[in-house]
Amino acid sequence: MNNKFEFDPYKALKSILEITSFHTGDEFIAHTAIEIKKLFQADLVYITKALDFNPTTQVKVVFTTNNKVPKIIDLDGIPGKFVFDNKIIRIKEHVKYNFLDLLEERYESFYGIPITNNENKCIGHIAIYSKQIRDLPKELDDIALIYSRKIERETRRIELEKENLQIRKKLEEMIITDTLTTLYNRRYFTKICADIFAQIKRDSTQAVLSYIDIDNFKSINDKFGHKGGDLVLINFAEILLEQSRKGVDYVFRLGGEEFCIISINTSLEYSYEHMKRIMKITSNRFGKTKFGEITLSIGLSEFNKKFNSYEEIINLADKKMYEAKNSGKNQIVK
Repeated sequence: MNNKFEFDPYKALKSILEITSFHTGDEFIAHTAIEIKKLFQADLVYITKALDFNPTTQVKVVFTTNNKVPKIIDLDGIPGKFVFDNKIIRIKEHVKYNFLDLLEERYESFYGIPITNNENKCIGHIAIYSKQIRDLPKELDDIALIYSRKIERETRRIELEKENLQIRKKLEEMIITDTLTTLYNRRYFTKICADIFAQIKRDSTQAVLSYIDIDNFKSINDKFGHKGGDLVLINFAEILLEQSRKGVDYVFRLGGEEFCIISINTSLEYSYEHMKRIMKITSNRFGKTKFGEITLSIGLSEFNKKFNSYEEIINLADKKMYEAKNSGKNQIVK
């Protein structure tokens, strides 16, 4: 049976304007597919993005009106393959597709529209299926291509937005990261100290600051050069990360051979035992290398609301670290 397709260009253009005005991003793509399904009186619509080129053999489905459609579609043996020759494809009846068993439905006709970029290269397509045997009028092509161009522009905008987000995230990480060790840096240390101190004032948490200094680091630099010193710092940073709890211990390099760990919801006694483990592992691990045994001087200070500022807590931990160093090194003062 050949069903007559009734199409209202005014209604289609109005729909395009409404979608463009009220929706953006992934929501735009979803609403566009749903609206195409209505306007084209279709039973299935999906929008794709090419995964390879010259030729395109696979596509990723970015939105479908039927969630049984696979996320990745192999174009071999289906009409979508020919859309990537950058032309609109019509199949009136007996359309072939390779995911029939997943849909449990039978589609007769297909209408495929290429999505092209600024270089007129096909980068995806709109696939429209119907259970009816039908001819679609030629005047439909102009409307279909308008939808295609709108999808391409919005898809490009989404990708640029994601790229910009990744760039911003990378820049933010660079701002708070020590370039040598990839630990958090002094800038972020100051921010976290301020945030935790504010929480302490509200009685909403407890925390301990461990101020760590590598003993005799100048001798390491003198003997092995700055490259050797850097290698010690990098390997020591790895030990700190290995022995710290994700989401509980914040690990920082303040500069030179000075490091800090801020432990959230942690007692002074737990931090003391934590530091003892780190001292033992550091000594054992470096003792097996050309650098020989490396020891640490550590000062511990609890975040407490009796202090007037977080700077007082840092200064106290720093003072205790120097007390450990002046008392013979290789020890913890709490």
